[in-house]
Amino acid sequence: MQFDLSKYTSNSRITNAVLSLYWYYPTGKTRPEDTVIEIYRPATSWKLFPWDQDYISWNKEDKDDAWRNAGGDWYDKNGILQGNTPYATITIKGSTLPDNRYYELDVTDLVEEYVIGKYENTGILIKARTESNNYIAFYSSDWTDENQRPKITVTEEKLPYEINIIQIFTLGSANDPNIYDDMIVYEDRDNGKTDIYAYELSGHLYMISKSGTANSPAIYGDKIVWMEDRNGKSDIYMYNISTSQETQISTNGTALGNGDSGPDIYKDTIVWEELNDTYRSNHDTYRSNLVIHNLSTQQNTQIPISNKNIYSFAIHDDKIVVCSGVTSVTYQPSIIDMYDLSTQETTRIISGGLHSSAIYDNRIAYLEESDRYNIDVYDLYVYDLSTQQGIQVSTSGNACNPIIYSLPSIYNDRIVWDKFFQNGMSNIYMYDLSNSKETQITTSGNAMYPDIYGDTIVWIDHEDIYTDKNDIFVGTVSEGKYIISEIGVSDNRLREASPDTVYKDSSFIDVGGMNNVRYRDILQFDLSKYTSNSRITNAVLLLYWYYPAGKTRPEDTVIEIYRPASSWNLDYVSWNKKDKNVAWEKPGGDWYDKNGILQGNTPYATITVKGSFPPGDKYYELDVTDLVKEYTSGKYENTGFLIKARTDSNNYIAFYSSDWTDENQKPKITVVEKEVPVVTVTGATDNRLREASPNTVYSDTSFIDIGGMNNVRYRDIIRFDLSEYKGDTSIEKAALYLYWYYPAGKTRPEDTVIEIYRPASSWNPDYVSWNKRDNGVVWTSPGGDWYDKNGVLQGGTPYATITIRGSSPPDNKYYKLDVTDLVKEYTSGKYENTGFLIKAHTESNNYIAFYSSDCGNESQVPKLQLVYS
Repeated sequence: MQFDLSKYTSNSRITNAVLSLYWYYPTGKTRPEDTVIEIYRPATSWKLFPWDQDYISWNKEDKDDAWRNAGGDWYDKNGILQGNTPYATITIKGSTLPDNRYYELDVTDLVEEYVIGKYENTGILIKARTESNNYIAFYSSDWTDENQRPKITVTEEKLPYEINIIQIFTLGSANDPNIYDDMIVYEDRDNGKTDIYAYELSGHLYMISKSGTANSPAIYGDKIVWMEDRNGKSDIYMYNISTSQETQISTNGTALGNGDSGPDIYKDTIVWEELNDTYRSNHDTYRSNLVIHNLSTQQNTQIPISNKNIYSFAIHDDKIVVCSGVTSVTYQPSIIDMYDLSTQETTRIISGGLHSSAIYDNRIAYLEESDRYNIDVYDLYVYDLSTQQGIQVSTSGNACNPIIYSLPSIYNDRIVWDKFFQNGMSNIYMYDLSNSKETQITTSGNAMYPDIYGDTIVWIDHEDIYTDKNDIFVGTVSEGKYIISEIGVSDNRLREASPDTVYKDSSFIDVGGMNNVRYRDILQFDLSKYTSNSRITNAVLLLYWYYPAGKTRPEDTVIEIYRPASSWNLDYVSWNKKDKNVAWEKPGGDWYDKNGILQGNTPYATITVKGSFPPGDKYYELDVTDLVKEYTSGKYENTGFLIKARTDSNNYIAFYSSDWTDENQKPKITVVEKEVPVVTVTGATDNRLREASPNTVYSDTSFIDIGGMNNVRYRDIIRFDLSEYKGDTSIEKAALYLYWYYPAGKTRPEDTVIEIYRPASSWNPDYVSWNKRDNGVVWTSPGGDWYDKNGVLQGGTPYATITIRGSSPPDNKYYKLDVTDLVKEYTSGKYENTGFLIKAHTESNNYIAFYSSDCGNESQVPKLQLVYS
């Protein structure tokens, strides 16, 4: 049998795979013998199928192609043709009656081999270990009951989602964003006038309305709808982006807008709320209608609403959900009804302390009071129309901002909403129903009114929820990725019987002992592409075992991996020496074990090759993750791997080396890396501070400079906008990059030790100078006030430092300073973001300059790089 595994790739991390077979026959009967079920990998190659289902039989795999072995060809778990080590096995006792339930076989190893591409997916061959007096039957994929067919359940490790956030252009008073595909619509205010805008993610901005009285937009396809007050009458309007045509939809002049009550659209159906004749000024006694307009028929239909006040409504497909209450007070008992356009029937979905509902397909997302005695305690729920079951998504009681009651939004399996915290902060969260995973989308503390379409989330960010100063941000959600790499290798044999011979181009490497001679190996992979920012999740050393061909050995070979104690030279390394005229301390190589003990015996990795096994002509794997992490993190210099056997007698084996001719059999290391989200922040505000011109403001020069020249000192102050990252706890590293270019081609008498400090107070880029930090406000100490890393005013322990040698001329490249600690203090809210004060440790005869944010070349401006965990 075969399952389609094409949805999984080499980036998939399969943690479990279970084949389930439903046992039903022989009904009510036992068997004389047990049935030991075994799973193997079919050996046949692919054609249209790996085997043609129209022709496959006991003798044949295709119409004219016979199996080499009647009954099927297979490989076992060890890669042996017609071998007998199954990938999975279970025993069904002959004394047991069929109990009409699934039986499970763990096929994780085989599924992993298929999805990583080690082997082509040829399916699963199922047989009994012995095949006599033990017949049983399971339902097949052609059985009528889907709940009894064969199935495979694959569990996959999922990485955290990665969120890429951008801010789109607005007038600064944006509200009510709504998204469809790559188009975002929103209302924006300018000089007291509110109009509708559409922003295409490719960068195009469209002004949709021009009256200054429009609000509450919604979009579907190329159609935008909104409410607009013209001549004292509120009506619904539509704009078609494709035809650039505006159409008035309603004419009664009583349409409602603003927030949850704005119009909604799905395909050719527009829905809006309209006041009826019983409206009264105190709002507790007014009654409104919900109106449906069909663009195809140009007909309006009113939906009967049980309660007086509509809190929210939404449409998807032929279903409209309505949340309504008896009064305009949102925490009073309320209901959610669903109106079916196809049947014109209304169904009560749920009653209670409800507010704000959204719908996608058969799922309704809504807010409900978790504590009836506390009107501000709401949680998020999802109701499935197909199962008539609901689940609680959030449990913290803060799934709603009690000031604005913003709607949740749902698309496929993903729901977005804003959480409101007691400190007044509000952030957007996403819940994925497919994996029950909650993800925080924003960290600014000012985010609300989210909407989602596919992988894109849009929301507004308030500076103050009581004002109209809002911007719109867009976040793109993507699955975390693994990066798999294979790296080149150098290797040498170490042979005790030829202790000074260099074996650097042998076609094999060998370990163990034979005829009282010991054999070891040393090899090294180039890991320079990985840095301390790399997130290595797995590293496997693969060695292809081929010798002694067809033979066993008297003893097992326990292969062990150690860390060479020092670097070695490929051209000179041998049993006795690590370099030309440089001996090992111990013949056979010096090493550290996993515990850091010189010549210790706790290996980083080990496998046992049984003496009773002949070479399998395949790769054998050693998990060297810990050692590779130590190298890539910079904990130790990469000195490679020393490979030896635990005992060195009567257990000699050999693997192909890096000098072997077949690329598919050479040593290799497979490194699996989690792709780390990296954000680069530019657009810094920077100013020079020059002692010789103590009151001059240098806010727009093309360079910033530090150090001293001609008895004059130079310092700089720079700030990046980190407001978007406020409260973000997932920043793991932060680095400031400065591009050094001056004095071109010249050295300096002294080194320049660059230091980073925290400015002691805020400063104004329009007025900051050597003497002053703002208009009429002086520094306490000319040249700037700062705190050092220990919190000491004018202290001498910098947050970050690097040394640029006076003997080195500028090399026109970025220099990096690790400002992680200071950035974390800013984003955590521990300190106000006052930026970086940059100075030299000593300020004489060591003047250098970097390009500033005003240099005009984006590839040379100061930048701040944030690396996320």
